[in-house]
Amino acid sequence: MTRRKVTHTRPGAGGRKSDRRGRGRSRTGPGLFGLLGALVVAAIIAFVAAGGGDGRESSAPGRVTVTGQSLPALPEGSDPAVGLPAPTLEGRDFEGRPVRIEDDGRPKAIIFLAHWCPHCQREVPLVQDWLDREGMPAGVDLYSVATAIDPAQPNYPPDEWLRREGWTPPVLVDDAKESAASAYGLTGFPFWVFVDADGNVTSRFAGELTIDQLQGYLATISTQPGAP
Repeated sequence: MTRRKVTHTRPGAGGRKSDRRGRGRSRTGPGLFGLLGALVVAAIIAFVAAGGGDGRESSAPGRVTVTGQSLPALPEGSDPAVGLPAPTLEGRDFEGRPVRIEDDGRPKAIIFLAHWCPHCQREVPLVQDWLDREGMPAGVDLYSVATAIDPAQPNYPPDEWLRREGWTPPVLVDDAKESAASAYGLTGFPFWVFVDADGNVTSRFAGELTIDQLQGYLATISTQPGAP
């Protein structure tokens, strides 16, 4: 299979609120109003920080638990991770719902995405269009991991980007240490990992894949093509 390896690594790395006070007199005095105002401001800050008003969590890095042996970094040439068990990842999506990527007896593809990566920005709509038209092979799952989250980089926040693209696969939000990415030996973006029904890595790829290439990789892990 011809591979088109295109990777992207991490690039080199407020307003002031004012208020107006009325000049009218108050029987309760300014001290009470100041206390009430502080409480209201604190409540608003807590509401916004919790994602209130839009029903979603913050795009800040999440919390990830890695179980199992981490995979070596993907080198040039033969991949030493082929045949090794894929680590289990436990975390949450941007809405706070649990996401678990584990050996559940089903083959799966995992794509690691960075919101600021132009190659990821091309790959996501390409894959989503294919999913909308054809869907994944029967019995094969697709997961995604949002990693390398950086508010100082373009296309932030990542949850809004993926929402604009209509991205449907489950998204596990990596932590600030990029534990999920490190556990899978990520070396560039996007980063693809293919795992068979036994939970073992069959191949990894750093860079953009065409749909034909993606289907070829999926065919190698699909144990029952066309079966539910």
